[in-house]
Amino acid sequence: VLSNVKTRGILGEVQLGAILEQILTPEQYEENVRTKSTGSERVEFAVKLPGDDEGTVWLPIDAKFPQEDFQRLLEAREQADTAAADAALKQLERRLKSEAKDIQSKYLCPPQTTDFAIMYLPIEGLFAEAVNLPGLLDELQRTYRVCVAGPTTLAALLNSLQMGFKTLAIEKRTGEVWRTIAAVKQDFVTFSLLLDKTKKKLQEASGHIDAAARRSRVINKRLDGSKAEEDT
Repeated sequence: VLSNVKTRGILGEVQLGAILEQILTPEQYEENVRTKSTGSERVEFAVKLPGDDEGTVWLPIDAKFPQEDFQRLLEAREQADTAAADAALKQLERRLKSEAKDIQSKYLCPPQTTDFAIMYLPIEGLFAEAVNLPGLLDELQRTYRVCVAGPTTLAALLNSLQMGFKTLAIEKRTGEVWRTIAAVKQDFVTFSLLLDKTKKKLQEASGHIDAAARRSRVINKRLDGSKAEEDT
């Protein structure tokens, strides 16, 4: 399966898609995204990041699988051929730089995208070789704005992004909660005013009732007095 270049590319893309599917929701990334307003190049996957004014900023992620260079390196080491191993390692380094340059030129376009992209290497051993090449990862980030990730590293990165998404959602929900509290507070103020008015009305009504009761007692006394006079 790995002897065919196209098949290897599909394998890396499928593996990348499976990792994204496991960690992110379908609304948080898209497949075959045209990240530049000009041109027809489409990156395999891009993560949706929130931009200004509720817009979308794309984080391009492209799978690369330089199997031939990696295989030559492994074979040279198995045969204890130091010279061939060194040559294969240098070729692998050149290949990774070439792939990073390709990703930069095709997919990076700030502010439509982030100012960096991710090159995904689908084999941990291949990623380890890239990490062990002195200064390679720093050069790729500094010169081409490309970060290299293996399966485990990408999963950790996506989990970090997922936490960022959750934090953003919480912040948005917090704003809604505060708006609700503010509205309820205003309603409560209005309700308190109504209660005060109602209390005053009840106090006035109570005063009227007391006055009527006193008047009623006065009337009753007069009536009782008039009745007593009639009896005599």
